[in-house]
Order: sequence, then structure tokens, then C-alpha cells
Amino acid sequence: MGIRALLVVLALVASARADGLSPADLARKNDGGYVTGLPLVAYSTDMGFGGGIRLYYYWNGHRDDPRFATTPYLFRMFAQAFTSTRGIQFHWLDFDVPRLADSPYRFRAQLIYQRNINNNYFGIGDRSLQPLHFPGSQDFGSYADYIAAQQQIAGGETFSKYDQYDLLRPIAIASVERLFLDGRVRVLGGFGISYAKIHDYSGHTVDATGGSAVEAETRLATDCAANAIVGCGGGRDDFLRLGISYDTRDFEPDPNRGVFLDAALDAGTVVLGSQYDYVRLLAAARGYYSPIPERADLVLAGRATFEWQSSGTPFFSMDTLPFTEDPRAGLGGHRTMRGFRQDRFVGPVMALVNGEVRWTFGRGTLWHQKLAFIAVPFVDLGRPFDRLGDLTIRDWRLSYGGALRISWNLATIITVDYGLSSEDSGLYINFNHIF
Repeated sequence: MGIRALLVVLALVASARADGLSPADLARKNDGGYVTGLPLVAYSTDMGFGGGIRLYYYWNGHRDDPRFATTPYLFRMFAQAFTSTRGIQFHWLDFDVPRLADSPYRFRAQLIYQRNINNNYFGIGDRSLQPLHFPGSQDFGSYADYIAAQQQIAGGETFSKYDQYDLLRPIAIASVERLFLDGRVRVLGGFGISYAKIHDYSGHTVDATGGSAVEAETRLATDCAANAIVGCGGGRDDFLRLGISYDTRDFEPDPNRGVFLDAALDAGTVVLGSQYDYVRLLAAARGYYSPIPERADLVLAGRATFEWQSSGTPFFSMDTLPFTEDPRAGLGGHRTMRGFRQDRFVGPVMALVNGEVRWTFGRGTLWHQKLAFIAVPFVDLGRPFDRLGDLTIRDWRLSYGGALRISWNLATIITVDYGLSSEDSGLYINFNHIF
């Protein structure tokens, strides 16, 4: 039923025309440049307590510029520093120029330093759909009970790191988009350069309940020994990226109406020095519809995503969803399936459906800052598959929940999401709508 409802929403908005901001939002948009930013504060079992800061700088131009009403900004950059008590580091520098030198070209670039000493690995494809368990254990319906059992010590060994490994992965991504049809159609070309360093915990002394113990063979080590996955040695993962998108959203950071359709292709290639040759294809559709604009600021928002990857894709990058605007990781976690652990479901083929109802129930101004308050009930559906021929409507995983979001000067969205699933829950504090 959830998939049918989303398809109805997408069909309703497919013909929508969104040439720019509404008069009310245009009047609220800042003239010139401004800085926003907040401390980043987060907690989850995956990361522990996390903290950092993200600072944005926006240049909107002036109201006499014809681009003022049709672009979210003329230039935006942000810098982020983030670290957590469980060993996550995610430092990020991001640039976005929607109309480069007043041309029909959009330029984006990202520099990212990523380190996670507890990066999740629950298996690939259908194996990740199996109930939570480790060798010699029962099946667990609760992630909290599963973790507690893993951390016990038996015979000097523990399984406390059975589903984790240490990943260090710096990456640089740059792309240029050519805009057509007044910016509605964008053709993208770019590349990414990255390096993965992987450390498996099998045989190493790790923390467990009551002290330290030797980690038994991890799930990753078992799959590597069986040659069930590619990329166990890490190394260079460089790729070319091509994409195309169609965009009729009225305001990119917080749309009220319109659609965004995109398709992307990543090709890992030795031409860029990669150690892996593979192809990744993604297709996604997002729709936004305001059913009663004269009575309430209410937006029905939906996203459907489908991805296929070839057999040469390294396991450590198989969670990548290369949306043309901003690549994401999943399935599981804040940006894909809230209420499941990050990368809980990963496979050569992945499907994802998200639905949200965004109700702006209040507005105000504080210290000359324009604020809007948005309540968001949501539902997420997703599933990995081993191959295209395995596609089915059975065994999809469901999560649901609610969010409170604050629009700050229209373009910065602060979000607090809480998601529930059959095995877990998650609280997420971050920036931007998830789509």
C-alpha cells in the first residue's frame, strides 16, 4: 500500500510546473550573503556521542539579479568537522555554484575525510536479510539483545566486533552539470578519487563485557575467506561519474511542489588508477505536492530509488547511492531507512521507497533570523537483492517515525528524526531534508 501511495503522489506532481519561489518565500529570501551554522550534536549506538560543527556561507546575489528568484543561491560552501566517542571522524569541505560565472554550468566539489573504526558489515544481498545472529547463537529480534549477547566472553573469545571493521577512506569528488531548458534538465560529468584502508578485528584483543578478549572470526573475515565479496584488501577505488536529472522543484533546499528525477552511472576504471573495474547504475524519482496551499503549508513528499551494481564492485563502496545532487550511503541510517543501523541492508541490487508529510505549523523571526517549524511523519521501505532476477515484493523491510525540522533563513534545514523498525530504533540530529 505504501508503494502504491507514493506512485500516486509522483504521478500527481509529474506535470507540475515550478518556475521559482512563491511570492511569499521570495519576500523572505535574504538579499546578499550570510553565514549560518550550528554545533553538530548526535548520539546513536553506532557512533556513541558525536560532536562537531558545520558552518555555511551563502551568497544569494541581489534582488535585481534575475537569478535571485530562480536559484537557491549563487554560491554556497560549508565546512564540517565531526568526531564521535566510538571512533567516527567525518570532516567535509563542500562547494556548490548553481550558475558558474553566469553560465548554464553548475559546479560541485567535495573533499571528505572518513574514518570509522566500527563500520558496519551485515553481509551482502539476501544474506543481510537473515535474522540477527552470530556463530553458535540463537536468532535475535532485538538489536539491543543481540549486542549484549555478542559482548559476552566465552573461552577467552568474544563476538563484540563480529559485524564491524575499521575503515579509513578519504575521497575527492568533482562534477560539472550542463543546464538545459532553463535549468530543468542537467547533464552531469565528473569523477571521484578515493582510497580504502581496511582493518579486520579477527584475532585482535577487543573490549567486551567484563574486560578484554580475543575477537573470534568476524562476518567480514568469513566472507573474504569464502571469496564471497570483492575488495577485502581495500586500495584505490577511482571512478568516472555520468548523470542526468530533470528538476521542476520550486526551491531546492525545501520544495513545496515539483519533481526531481535523476539517473547516474559510476564506472570504476583503471583509467583513473583504480584497482577495481565495475559499473553502478542508479535511477531515482522524487515528488513534492501541496494539496491545500490556500489552507495549510502542507507538502506530500516521496522518493523511489533503484540501483544495480556489477560483480566487480568492492564491498566497502557497495553501500553508495550516487544521487546526482549528493551521494548517500545505505540502506539503513538517517538518509535512507531510519530506525535501522547504518548499512544494515546492502547488495548488488537495492530498492528504496520513502514517504513524508511535511507540515509547516509555525513561523517566526528571532534576532533577524527567519525560522519555520515543520512536523514530519514518515515511512521508509527498502530491500537488497542478490541479482536482478530475484526482484520480488516479499521481505521488504519497513521503518517509520516522525521528525521536527526547522527552516533557518529558508535554505538551511535543521532536522531531528526518530525512526522505529522491527529490530531497532534511531535518533538522528542533522541538516537538510533526507530528500
